[in-house]
Amino acid sequence: MSRRVWQVSELIGEVNSLLEQGFADLQLEGELTNVSRSGRGHLYFSLKDSEASLECVMWGGRAARLRFAPEDGLAVLARGSLTVYPQRGRLQLVVEDLQPQGIGALQLAFEQLKRRLAAEGLFDEARKRPLPALPQRVGVVTSRSGAALQDMLKVLRRSRHLEVILAHAMVQGEGAAAEIAAALQRLGASRLVDLVIVGRGGGSLEDLWAFNEEPVARAIATCPVPVISAVGHEVDFTIADFVADVRAATPTQAAEMVAARLDEQERRVAEGRAGLERDLRRHLQLARTRLAGLEGSSGLARVPQRVRLLQARMERARRLPALVALLAERSRGRLAQAVGALRRLPARVAAGGHRRLLDSRREQAGQLIAARLQRLRAALASAERSLHHLGPLQVLERGYSITTVEGLAAPLREAGAVRPGQVLRTRLARGTLRSVVAGEGPRRARPAAPGRQPSLFGEEDGE
Repeated sequence: MSRRVWQVSELIGEVNSLLEQGFADLQLEGELTNVSRSGRGHLYFSLKDSEASLECVMWGGRAARLRFAPEDGLAVLARGSLTVYPQRGRLQLVVEDLQPQGIGALQLAFEQLKRRLAAEGLFDEARKRPLPALPQRVGVVTSRSGAALQDMLKVLRRSRHLEVILAHAMVQGEGAAAEIAAALQRLGASRLVDLVIVGRGGGSLEDLWAFNEEPVARAIATCPVPVISAVGHEVDFTIADFVADVRAATPTQAAEMVAARLDEQERRVAEGRAGLERDLRRHLQLARTRLAGLEGSSGLARVPQRVRLLQARMERARRLPALVALLAERSRGRLAQAVGALRRLPARVAAGGHRRLLDSRREQAGQLIAARLQRLRAALASAERSLHHLGPLQVLERGYSITTVEGLAAPLREAGAVRPGQVLRTRLARGTLRSVVAGEGPRRARPAAPGRQPSLFGEEDGE
């Protein structure tokens, strides 16, 4: 009997048929080695244990759906079919699914991305930005139909001057991460907001997974304004929490952070306004007291008249520059007329006495203007000195004093107005004295010149 002669491809096809029947859907555990990925996304690796190794391939479509990144040394459970690779005649496992051993795929992917981004410095405290002290517009990245948005708006609407701009995005499911990242980029590029809150309500690790993906992390890191991450509940942590400038345990807490800063600013403004009002009232009361103490001085009665006189003089002095300019303009006009007339004269006449006459007139005009200015300046200085001497403090400097009964504003004019035991306050040019009335002294009439009465300013009445 003659033996069958096989073609290589026939034999491998027959073997593959047998393998598909006996090893079509098997599970194999082992450790990953020689992990590599082709340009088309196919994943190549070997599964090994302490005594053997098997080559494996995972085609690009399935490899792209892996939540974690396969790496050497990772213990996994692979599910697939055993086959022979015809071009090389090697036994291999075509893997349909790959799961890490001892830890879930999502948790492993979380840890892997966290390590990588931490190594890049995206979690460093040095790059965290403080929240603005007085935000006027806050951007919110979340789903418009989620309960988290309503919770945040309920808090943020306490501040009537705060504007909220919503950037809607899916927060769960396929494509959610891309929408969240795009919403963050739109808000940052708009330059309309002072800070951004990104988040959603609680859920499982699978529900919150969009906030654990790299596009969201990088969008937060590159956002030009501070970002508050508010994902899930207090026990939930995502990659977004580590990258964001501030983490809030819940969306409501994130809104409270913003509203609290505005409440604090309003409190400080209210306290400042109250303090200013207290200071103004105190200064006003002090000024009224001082004015009441000076009202009884007879010399002050002439102050308004003197002030009006000095103000009139000062007003004339303020008009002096305009008058001088007018005089100068008229002189220049007359000079121009003279020059024109001189130019119309024959050269021999213009070069003679007329030029000397013009020079003499110009010099005289300058001297007259200078003398007039000097007189007006002297008058202004005299008026300023007179106004200074009329001040109440100058009167006190000449040795006078003002005495009042403590608690009253009107000055004392006669000794009979006080009783023993009363406290008096005597104001001097520098300082104030307090004294107690021991008793009334003997009254003596003070002679006065007929028709004249001493003035508080050291001048005679009727002046």
